[in-house]
Amino acid sequence: MDLSGSERRIPKRPQATIEGMNEHNARVPFNAWLGAEVISAGDDGVRLRIPWRVEFGGSPGMTHGGILAAIIDLSAYMALMAEQGSAGPTIDMRVDYHRSTVNATLYTVAKLLRVGSTISTVEVIVRMSSSSRARTRVQSRSARPASRPAGATAATPESP
Repeated sequence: MDLSGSERRIPKRPQATIEGMNEHNARVPFNAWLGAEVISAGDDGVRLRIPWRVEFGGSPGMTHGGILAAIIDLSAYMALMAEQGSAGPTIDMRVDYHRSTVNATLYTVAKLLRVGSTISTVEVIVRMSSSSRARTRVQSRSARPASRPAGATAATPESP
């Protein structure tokens, strides 16, 4: 993705591969439970496939909105990971539920709209095959390497 100079303020990191993103998802327990698989990543966005699980159910025959929001959040994270090699926490997310989704495999397309020094914006579309179901824009704080003073270590549960 080619972003103008004013939008590209953070140093470019190696992009994550599809294999690397899927390995990341396998290591994160919730992502592994969702069963999300990155199926492509390119200039047209990052595409994920999420197989239906009975636990996704909300009202009879429909996917629970919280599951859709989690899938959207994960998809945005994967778009940032594909571009930057890593991503940070979501700071704001709005979901417009245009139609309910029925019990079926879900597909997402996540496209970066803007990459800034601390805030990035991603648009995610959730689909069941070809018809659009939910659309959202997600703002996510860009990941930055943690900087610690020399000799400092990360806090553990036993330390303050």
